[in-house]
Amino acid sequence: MFSSKDISEYIVALIAAFASHYSMTDAEAYRYLNQYGAIKVMHDYYDVMHTQSFDDMVQSMASYCQRKGGHL
Repeated sequence: MFSSKDISEYIVALIAAFASHYSMTDAEAYRYLNQYGAIKVMHDYYDVMHTQSFDDMVQSMASYCQRKGGHL
């Protein structure tokens, strides 16, 4: 089982990577990802996501949010 600390640190790092990639602040990235349910996805699928590259996961989260109605 994964610790809450590991999951939380991963989510924070992925939000920062997303923010950097899309030229947003961390707070803007968090609000965007949370609005479209991506934070929950990160938490629920940490076991698989943390084995992938941050670049791939940033793209996956962007695609997920776009399917839910998000626009970047």
